[in-house]
Amino acid sequence: MKKKTLQLAVAVHQEPPDAKMLQMVLQGSVGATVNQGPLEVAQVFLAEIPADPKLYRHHNKLRLCFKEFIMRCGEAVEKNKRLITAEQREYQTELKKNYNKLRESLRPMIERKIPELYKPIFRVESQKRDSFHRSSFRKCETQLSQGS
Repeated sequence: MKKKTLQLAVAVHQEPPDAKMLQMVLQGSVGATVNQGPLEVAQVFLAEIPADPKLYRHHNKLRLCFKEFIMRCGEAVEKNKRLITAEQREYQTELKKNYNKLRESLRPMIERKIPELYKPIFRVESQKRDSFHRSSFRKCETQLSQGS
């Protein structure tokens, strides 16, 4: 997934833009027949939160990879839209449709977070704070009153 994401980023930011290269990478990422690859990987590894807490970190890393991947696909579709010729509009429409379908299929898996990862490591005791009675303010006040 990282390799595919990197290919997309390189194709999008290439100067001067290379429409053929961008379309080739984009087709390999969101093409109707190809997007089963990334979607299949996500369904196998992200559909369920792992039972073993030792796998949480790996699960989350893959989830974040997919999140970046789909973001890069969106950038590539938009960049392609600016580079295409009039006769490629239908192709662009198909790419956009495939991208939207892939994004919607991945959304539940990449937006779900493992609650265990977001629990505080240690409990913070919340105390009522009264900033006017802190020593730093008192020192300042004392110095001001002595100086006046």
